Amino acid sequence: MLNDLQLNNILEDFDVAYWKINLLTREISWSEHFNHLIGDPDPGNNKLEYFLEHVLHKDYRYDFREHFEDLVARHKPFTAEVRLKLENGKYRWFECRNLKSREKGLTDAAVLLFVNIHQAKRDQYTIEENFFYYRETAEMTSTGGWYLDVKTNVVYWDNVTKKILDCPIDYEPNPDDRLRFYAPDQREKVENLFKKCSVFGIPFKVELKMLSLHKREFWVRATGKPVYNEEQEIIGIRGVYQDIDEQKTNELNLQNSLDIIASQNSRLFNFAHIVSHQLRSHSSNLSLISQLLNEARSPEDKLELINNIGDISENLEEAIKQLNNMVTRQLSLRKKRQNVSFKEALDVVIASISSLIKRENAEIIAEFDKLNEINYISEYLESILLNLITNAIKYKQRGRKPIIYVQTYTENGDSYLEVSDNGMGIDLDEYGDKMFGMYKTFHRHPEAKGIGLFITKNQVETMGGSISVTSTVNIGTTFKIKF
Repeated sequence: MLNDLQLNNILEDFDVAYWKINLLTREISWSEHFNHLIGDPDPGNNKLEYFLEHVLHKDYRYDFREHFEDLVARHKPFTAEVRLKLENGKYRWFECRNLKSREKGLTDAAVLLFVNIHQAKRDQYTIEENFFYYRETAEMTSTGGWYLDVKTNVVYWDNVTKKILDCPIDYEPNPDDRLRFYAPDQREKVENLFKKCSVFGIPFKVELKMLSLHKREFWVRATGKPVYNEEQEIIGIRGVYQDIDEQKTNELNLQNSLDIIASQNSRLFNFAHIVSHQLRSHSSNLSLISQLLNEARSPEDKLELINNIGDISENLEEAIKQLNNMVTRQLSLRKKRQNVSFKEALDVVIASISSLIKRENAEIIAEFDKLNEINYISEYLESILLNLITNAIKYKQRGRKPIIYVQTYTENGDSYLEVSDNGMGIDLDEYGDKMFGMYKTFHRHPEAKGIGLFITKNQVETMGGSISVTSTVNIGTTFKIKF
């Protein structure tokens, strides 16, 4: 067996100190290195008690004493991690274990090693601490990690990603249906992002609409970056998903509210301008007539001017009536939306203008097979169809039978209504910016008042939609409404 000097020299090279314990007398001798580590103290006759009281951290005293008794009295192995106060007063981590003798019959002594593991322990704590903060941060911010192997198309998710997608912890994504977790209208975009990243190494950071395992739609912020091997070949894409559904929904709602407010402000400004213009026009005419009456000398002149007052009064009454109708239509917004059939709405309109249709020999063709109903206010839909169809009949091309084609459809998740005719058409280069203004007319038609398209645009925008027009003079016009 090695003598004390040889053992001490070998172990000191590895920063290992030791105790030599006489199992019969329980006498303990410290190695020089151990004695030096703790500052060369004067422990007195009982080194064990001094060690427990002054060197060993108090949290480990009970367990150490138990292990020591098991080693000395029962020859059980001693293995523990403890903290010792060194010469500088700081605690350091040591692994404490007994040195097993390979020589039989030597049971009168035991060697207890103290191996410095402080750096390894610190590294372990750092890793655990970093992992703790990563896990807590990921949980608090709903941010999950993922990895795509571009060679095999195998996808790996961490637990937070599985939680975001409402998947159980043991769920493993199938490479064949990895696109199933993206909303249908996002899949082409996702394919392009992954293709550019895997082929050209272009990273991405986008907001995407995804589907959970149970088909719940929600928004995420997705980040992806290429992963290279030693040959600088792209072997994968690593990224994160962050659930931003609540803030994205709030953002969209806020934007929608701002759009509605802006639209309402625009309509209010337009309405105020119209009211001011119309009433001022009529009041100016009345003021002029009143002045002329005072200056008129003959009864005949006065009688003619009085007749003009009647015409002005009728015009003023008609203007007020139209403005009142506009206000009434705006108040109808208080009604709740409901599923409205396009066919039923069109039947109501056709019944109300049957005499006009007959008189002009108009033909109305309708196709609602691609979209047969819409969640809307029925009075609005009927009013929109009424204005567009009556306009199409009024402004027919002379000598040509008026044909109005009405169709509905969906495109990229949006619903549309189109009303097309073969009438006179409109010169959009000249009148395009005035198309939906109040009292704007583009043809010398006796029944043209310039109010229908203004009302239609206001109704469509009030419901959150938009209206556009394409037209060719002498060929026809198409109005397209996006709901």
